[in-house]
Amino acid sequence: MMHNDVYNSQEGSSQHESAEKDHEMVQQQLNNIIANANQLLEQCRCGSPKLTEAWVQSKMTLANDYVDTVHAYVVNGGDAKPDTGQSKPDNVGFVIAVEKAMTKDGSSKT
Repeated sequence: MMHNDVYNSQEGSSQHESAEKDHEMVQQQLNNIIANANQLLEQCRCGSPKLTEAWVQSKMTLANDYVDTVHAYVVNGGDAKPDTGQSKPDNVGFVIAVEKAMTKDGSSKT
């Protein structure tokens, strides 16, 4: 085996280990998202009034958009949006603007 072959082999192994760590991190993040989503669903079933607050609904809209964007890219081979992290930033801004316009002080009254 030549020096370059040894170097390339070690580099490949290092990249593989890095990819494994990245996958472990993503798996932990997805498990965290699932656990948090399940707890929020339970709060929704209980009728928590906190879920109707404008800032909470705004964060839920953004979180949904982020997950949808990653899903579209990874699973469906859709276009990546690395510059914004959002597939529909204008729609999200529009939703937030409408929510604010529907209330005088910017908070939800539903």
